[in-house]
Amino acid sequence: MSLLNQASDGLFNVLIVLVRALVRFGPKSREDLILACGGATDACDTSQLTKTLNRWTELGLFGEENGSVIIAEPYRSALGKNADEAEARLPKVARTVALHSANNARFWESEGAKSADLSRGVAWMLTQDVYTLDVNSDRLAELEGRQLIDSGTQKIAQNNTRWNGLKTWMLYLGFARDGMQWVVDPTQALREALPEIFGSNRELSAPAFVERAGAVLPVLDGGAYRVQVEGALKESAWPRLRAGLVSSSMSRAIQRLDREGFITLSNRSDTEGVVSLTGSNARTWRDVSHVALAQSGKAR
Repeated sequence: MSLLNQASDGLFNVLIVLVRALVRFGPKSREDLILACGGATDACDTSQLTKTLNRWTELGLFGEENGSVIIAEPYRSALGKNADEAEARLPKVARTVALHSANNARFWESEGAKSADLSRGVAWMLTQDVYTLDVNSDRLAELEGRQLIDSGTQKIAQNNTRWNGLKTWMLYLGFARDGMQWVVDPTQALREALPEIFGSNRELSAPAFVERAGAVLPVLDGGAYRVQVEGALKESAWPRLRAGLVSSSMSRAIQRLDREGFITLSNRSDTEGVVSLTGSNARTWRDVSHVALAQSGKAR
């Protein structure tokens, strides 16, 4: 099973329908839940409802209680009390579920890997120079083949049809954004992770901010999944950034959050820990010693 195989393992819009129904109506038997999601109409493809329900039950979002399907805790509380609120919060909750260590234990395996294919794909996309990356599926497949040390046993996507699945999930989970052409950009995911990154702090040293961000979102710089993917790449085909440089994908997100007023960046002369934000071809944008959470937590 694979999150990127949308035909077999469900779609994010179907996941939205399931979550909305459970939040609105409460626990239901599988049969009644399918009916509540439109399963009684001829126009509804109940197979997608079933596949998505099965997949996200395996991942831990859904559970069973007294013969009824429920949203498992702590995700039920995180989604809120009404369907609209739950839909708005679902990308963050789904991202948390998909990146959970229990769902990524068999990281490079093709069978029984749960959501590892998604984590591999996102981490690999975020390692690239996002300003020169060609996101055409054929070009991505070619780049994967050039960069992987052992492309025979280690795959980012198991086949070319999975790249569209990766694009779809990256857009929904906040690791990309759409426009004239979709682009790799983890700003939304990083924005929604700020409370966990800062915790009780209002300000962090820039190296601590990057480290904590990688702990909360392990596909970002220094995160566990990112490190595994980077370790599988040929340095001749993927130039490794020197210590202290932030990848172009994360630099883009940090810079955007600063401009939007969610965080403020500073570079103090009396500090030892500094990171450098980078653009295309590892060109240095600016040095940052501290990252502070904006007072309002939103755009100024």
